[in-house]
Amino acid sequence: MSALGPTNPIDNPQLWDVVIISGVQAPGIVEPFEFKRQHDWDVKRGKGTVGGTVTFVQKPPAEGSIKFLLWTPEQFAAWDNFLPLLKYDPTKKTVTAVDIYHPSLDAIDVSSVVTTKIGNIIHEGKQLYSVTVDFLEYFPPPNAPAVGTPTSATGTNPNPPTGNNPNANDEYQAQIAALLKQAQAQ
Repeated sequence: MSALGPTNPIDNPQLWDVVIISGVQAPGIVEPFEFKRQHDWDVKRGKGTVGGTVTFVQKPPAEGSIKFLLWTPEQFAAWDNFLPLLKYDPTKKTVTAVDIYHPSLDAIDVSSVVTTKIGNIIHEGKQLYSVTVDFLEYFPPPNAPAVGTPTSATGTNPNPPTGNNPNANDEYQAQIAALLKQAQAQ
């Protein structure tokens, strides 16, 4: 079973063709899309050393675009009713995010978004039309800071790189001692 469980695209492709926003299924279908979940790390490197220390500093909101495809008059009528879910009324005192569901978004823990851009309807040819909408995840920061520095790694590498070989340092010291002895003998 995949990490997505019963919602994997092989067993349930129809679930991957639609997006649900505020409990309403978008009309038509959506093209495959990509949202990116980023993790920001502060990398500290020492002078004259190998490696560095990484500290997790932030997980910013994910962002991405979804292209909605429409091809029937009924879908266009449904789009007219669906579109207000993506718009904001600047005269209102509060702006709220909308809930969103798609299996790929669920896998990266994106469940609420705000709209950043709404494109116009574009004729793709052969009676197919599209609208592209850009989204930014609604992701308020937690009350407590989420900063951390790894102290170890999980798992073991049976073939560690030469720079991480615990015996390499002893070997280098032996080579240095031999070279120093040879230099003093001359």
